[in-house]
Amino acid sequence: MALGAAFSGVAALAAVMVARWQTVFGRRVALESVGSQAAVERELRLEAQRCEAWTVFLRASDAFADVVWRLGEIEARSRAEVLRSRSEALTEACSGLRVLGPECVVRHAEAVRERCARMERYAARRAVVRSALRALERRWCPGNAEWCEDDAHGCAFVAHDMLERWGDRDEDERPDDLDFLEDLIRGSGALADDGAPVESGVLTEDDLRRLLAVAGNPVSWDHLAAEDRWLRPRTGFDEERGAFVAAVRDFLADGGRAGAGRAPA
Repeated sequence: MALGAAFSGVAALAAVMVARWQTVFGRRVALESVGSQAAVERELRLEAQRCEAWTVFLRASDAFADVVWRLGEIEARSRAEVLRSRSEALTEACSGLRVLGPECVVRHAEAVRERCARMERYAARRAVVRSALRALERRWCPGNAEWCEDDAHGCAFVAHDMLERWGDRDEDERPDDLDFLEDLIRGSGALADDGAPVESGVLTEDDLRRLLAVAGNPVSWDHLAAEDRWLRPRTGFDEERGAFVAAVRDFLADGGRAGAGRAPA
């Protein structure tokens, strides 16, 4: 009886221990499951934040590049503010990426930002030159230029040619050439008359003053006068943008996190 009671007590104690162990084990499994789920949720939130930041950065960089190409079409008094606002938005977007990482993507984002910074250095001067070239083009002879006897059309054509090749002109002769260029522009009809409403594609006296100031210091003239289709490939912007997108896609593919958000296109 005593032995049976002892075994019965041990069995009861063992049953209690098993029950307690099962309870503790169950709690641990539950805690680990909750912890694992929380870690997954944190990872998903991080990836979603990253995808949003990547998209914002791409939009900001595209908007900046677009305004660089279109700056000559914007009213002269508004150009500096428009360029500044796009540049600040891009800088802010790039700063957000640095916080979220990863480094392999941030490195390419900073390369895009550096390309944009280089474009920003000559964007305002380029807008002055390109708007003048477009205004002169509009004053070309609409018919056969070889047989045209309109002096204004001839002035517009020669002034346009001088502007395009301005960077190649001899530095010692440039002051005299600058006076000649001004005379040609005034004779081309591309300059608005004093007091007359300013039409689209017509230069003002302020535009002419800015143009002559830029032409007086023709640094990187090839960048200032080149058409977008020739200049854009030389800036390296599209290549760096493509490298950034590729880095994002590689990161998502390698980490198996593609479902956390859409990669920027």
